[in-house]
Amino acid sequence: MLYTIIVPVNQDYNILNLFTDSLLRTLSPSTQIIFINDGSGSAVLQHLEKLKQEVREGVTIEILQHDFPLGCAVSINSALRRAEGEYIFFLDSDTILQPNWQPMMKETLDTDITIGMIGGVLLYPQTGGVQHCGIAFADTIGRHLFLNASPEDIPKETFSVQLVVFAMFGMKREVYETVGELDEKFFNGYEDFDYQMRARAAGYDTVINPNILAYHWERSSGIHRNFNRKNNLARFWKKWGGEIEADVWPFVFSHLKEQLDNQREYQHLPIVGIDLAEVRSDADTFWTKLEEADIAPVAEVRDYSNRFNSNGAIWLPQVLGKELIHSENRFLFLVDNFARLLENRYWIEMRHAHRAKDLIIDLYGNVITMDRIYDGCWPGSKVR
Repeated sequence: MLYTIIVPVNQDYNILNLFTDSLLRTLSPSTQIIFINDGSGSAVLQHLEKLKQEVREGVTIEILQHDFPLGCAVSINSALRRAEGEYIFFLDSDTILQPNWQPMMKETLDTDITIGMIGGVLLYPQTGGVQHCGIAFADTIGRHLFLNASPEDIPKETFSVQLVVFAMFGMKREVYETVGELDEKFFNGYEDFDYQMRARAAGYDTVINPNILAYHWERSSGIHRNFNRKNNLARFWKKWGGEIEADVWPFVFSHLKEQLDNQREYQHLPIVGIDLAEVRSDADTFWTKLEEADIAPVAEVRDYSNRFNSNGAIWLPQVLGKELIHSENRFLFLVDNFARLLENRYWIEMRHAHRAKDLIIDLYGNVITMDRIYDGCWPGSKVR
């Protein structure tokens, strides 16, 4: 077999049905599929058994049955021991796949011997916005790169990241043979990140091909995930904290430079930083690195981060008042995620009449001009 696809299933039947329909429509020949029914019940098992009769020639389906859920790591490991493919893929059972995802993953993995792992771009099915495009880190926090962005606003070429989620993941067989199985001490969380860090330590890189798109419902994450989150996170940082790189900043500053290059007619106007970021250590790092990068001379930075409550929308009329609306300066807004500014149509329209080219920068790698924020309905709004 050329390919092995491994799918843990702890899922609602209707969501699973959408996934398997997309899977069968997009399969390549010479594919071994291994489903692990991780305690999903008889209806799901019957559905998976029925699929055996529907697959095309050259595709096989195996089903591993767990009467009670044993978790992601145990499920994937049980399937890895049966994997025959030269390219091994992991998929969540709540994704909706697009054509040619398999050959595109294979071709990308084959472009360089150092590339061992790959992820695609996951979109919110409700909105079409970017849900996952790799994980990037600042000082301590890992964030979903380009969260809530339009797919048109992410890089056009394949790029390296430290980590991707296993919801849509591929690797060469040699990575599995080198790294081995998942660490089952991670229970329904961070086993995917741990595995990739082990592979990175062995010399393999992870990349995102932005042409590989899939929808991801995020409708099932297995039992006890929230309860185990702190334990999994602590285990991950204890093991890998010294190896994590602060890699979000190159994405931020390359996008910022691109936007500023498009605004050369405004370069004579002073830039004032408007700091609305709650993660203060990352905000301080951003302003320091911006000064060191010397791409946007900032006249002053005004910190308004203590004027609003955590989470949810940031209301600019309440935080900034009306005085700044009429300023002739260019503003550089820093916010945790730009979606938190969406509930400000009146303030932004008034500001737009005076200065159209203010920029919004967030800690997920997004850089957009404020006049674009209401071009249409932004494809995503969830912040995590």
